[in-house]
Amino acid sequence: MTETTNGASSALHKLKQHPLILLLVVLLLAGAGYTSYWLFQKTVTTSQKEQATEHARELATKLRSTTNHYLKERNQQLLSLAEKSLFTTAAASADMAQILSAEKLLLEWAPDFTGGYLITPGDQRLIDQQNFAGHYLAEKTLAGDLQSIAAARLGKEWQLLYSHPLKDQQGEIIGAMLGMESLQPLLDVLKPAVKENLGLTQLVQTMPKTKGATFVTTGNKSKALETIELKLEPANWSLRFTGSKVLLQSTEPSYEGFALFGSVLAVSTLVIIYLLLRLTLHFHVDKAPSPRAEKKTHLNPPATDPVNDSGKSFLDVIPGKGTTDTPVQEQEDRPEVTGSYPDVVFRDYDIRGIAGKQLTVDFAQQLGKALALRAIARGEHTLILGRDGRQSSEQLSEALEQGILSTGCHIIHLGLVPTPLLNFATHHLQQSDCGVMVTASHNPAEYNGFKMFFQHHAMCGEEVKSLRQEMSAEIPEKTPGERSQQDLSEDYLQAIISDIVPAQGLKVILDAGNGAAGELAIRLLEGIGCDVLPLYCDVDGTFPNHPPDPSVPANLEDLRLWVKEQNADLGIALDGDGDRIVAISASGQIIWPDELLMIFARDVVSRHPGADVVFDIKSTRRLNSLISSYGGRPVMWKTGHSHMYNKIIESKAPLGGEFSGHIFFHDRWHGFDDGLYAAARLIEIMSIREQGLDDIMASFETRYATPEILVPTDEESKFDIVQKLLAKEVFQDGKVSTIDGLRVEFPKAWGLVRASNTSPALTLRFEADSSDALEKIQSLFREQLRSIDSNLTF
Repeated sequence: MTETTNGASSALHKLKQHPLILLLVVLLLAGAGYTSYWLFQKTVTTSQKEQATEHARELATKLRSTTNHYLKERNQQLLSLAEKSLFTTAAASADMAQILSAEKLLLEWAPDFTGGYLITPGDQRLIDQQNFAGHYLAEKTLAGDLQSIAAARLGKEWQLLYSHPLKDQQGEIIGAMLGMESLQPLLDVLKPAVKENLGLTQLVQTMPKTKGATFVTTGNKSKALETIELKLEPANWSLRFTGSKVLLQSTEPSYEGFALFGSVLAVSTLVIIYLLLRLTLHFHVDKAPSPRAEKKTHLNPPATDPVNDSGKSFLDVIPGKGTTDTPVQEQEDRPEVTGSYPDVVFRDYDIRGIAGKQLTVDFAQQLGKALALRAIARGEHTLILGRDGRQSSEQLSEALEQGILSTGCHIIHLGLVPTPLLNFATHHLQQSDCGVMVTASHNPAEYNGFKMFFQHHAMCGEEVKSLRQEMSAEIPEKTPGERSQQDLSEDYLQAIISDIVPAQGLKVILDAGNGAAGELAIRLLEGIGCDVLPLYCDVDGTFPNHPPDPSVPANLEDLRLWVKEQNADLGIALDGDGDRIVAISASGQIIWPDELLMIFARDVVSRHPGADVVFDIKSTRRLNSLISSYGGRPVMWKTGHSHMYNKIIESKAPLGGEFSGHIFFHDRWHGFDDGLYAAARLIEIMSIREQGLDDIMASFETRYATPEILVPTDEESKFDIVQKLLAKEVFQDGKVSTIDGLRVEFPKAWGLVRASNTSPALTLRFEADSSDALEKIQSLFREQLRSIDSNLTF
């Protein structure tokens, strides 16, 4: 036993003198391990996926058969009713009383239908009910089109529409019978056909120039296999089935191929290593010890310093890098001491400052810790993160993550996304409704910042400012949380596309300002049927073409030129993180966001009488009369995306917006500001009204107005200047509002000055009934500003 031990020890001693051979052995073992993994994937995992995919195809075929059978039965039911003389007689009479009586009888004979109509040429009832899909299908039937089934979103729900012609005795089409039913009976048939946990079933309807709208989604969303798509009997319908993890795991893989190849690999690797070691030991020659090594073994231990009897060496007591009088163990136990952070970055509705100077890696880490503790205190243990395309965003995002994870809080990272997609994730994901976006929105490239959303509430005011103290406190570290990454872009796009009436092939120029929303906005606009020409849609955090701020007219010049040169129907400008929008009409006119809000308000309030519409203090006063005339309640509020978002959620307003471009839809959407969704709703209105923006705007009262005017100042004095203006007696002749800064309303004009919360500047805006009145009110404000500081001019 001793001889064996000595022999092994001797062999090991010899091998230690051949580090390259030992490295080669390690590489051989690592290569064998990697090859085993590769073999497992190619044999076991691949065979399992192939079998599961075949099973999924069988299930998809069964679902297709079930769907086709159901639709055929329902279609046949309506067809048999359409052939009854009672209904053809009613249609031929053109007597509305007789038609309504027949429709009532139709619903009695077909109780599963939610609606039934006899439509004759010129009947506009479905248009009046905003059932555009039903009217379109009936018109096609009257024209002799054989397509008789469609799915349509009516209000908030999808319904199935069936249409058959009503013919007289000569076989001429005199009307169309339209039947409507909810999706529930179809779902009741589909669910028993295939167990829901085996996969995700989707029914998709594809209209011309669109990518298709999903109107049925049921089953297990844990996608593990490739989607199988099968055509249904309605020509523009298809069924998509995606096998789930349950289906994959329930499939027994074949291990025979892996066992065979794995055994050969293991034996081959061991034989090669054995021969390599034997040859190394056989040719080994012991090396004589070097003189330096000999000398080193005879060195005496260092003598104790006679002057310093503390037991420390001379080097230990010299102050310098890496030295301290504190024992090592005490250094490890000492909590991290953080620095102080500049007040100026904690703004009224988010955090924003110069990256690398005001917003550092340490700042982001401490902010992550403070936000994680706030989330945990609210019962949340996961934060959703996103970042824009600025050059500093990735580094700040990583530091923010480190801080969050150190508290034990988990992270779902969405990657490089526009802010609306982050907000969508807080509504769409089940794990959390708290999110943080690393972005400086429309600010120049050297800036960055953080937008924070907790439980569908945007942090603002004192909530943001109190973070400074929390970040400066000592925050102990815990077992790190877990990080995962998700891509929700397709979910976000489908949610919007399925909500929007398809466009009629509008030609749109899209300027994303090299911000984070470009690629996603292209896919969205193409998905709703637009012909899109992209302008500055690649992500570039240096913003080489123009600053990502569409509220500045100079930044819109290229877009205006492109719209006119390409004869486009519309131009859309987005900001750096995609939550703001400005539009350009076909004639090249800038349609400012408060004017867009007028268009949206007329559409939304007509369906929500009595509802609030919130707009900021910089917006046109035309909104007051317009909203009131349609039965809504105009509400003026503070500028700032956080203030607006919170006010809309609080008041349950279906719509809101501010002049800078933030448009908030709580009608068919989630209430947060979303430039991409606002663009889609604008295009929907243009398509339904069959009007361009110039024609739509011509229906509103004309006003003369300035864009947003910025007067540079410094962060410390901008609020004091506004307070001094408030004390001016000259403004007492008008109606004064101090919701946010100073807004003064006169009979023929109004003016505003407020302290910007995103930059060191004053923000001004003016509107009047005439160009003369506009010049007069600007002169009044200009004179009063100069009386405070002669450098304050515009």
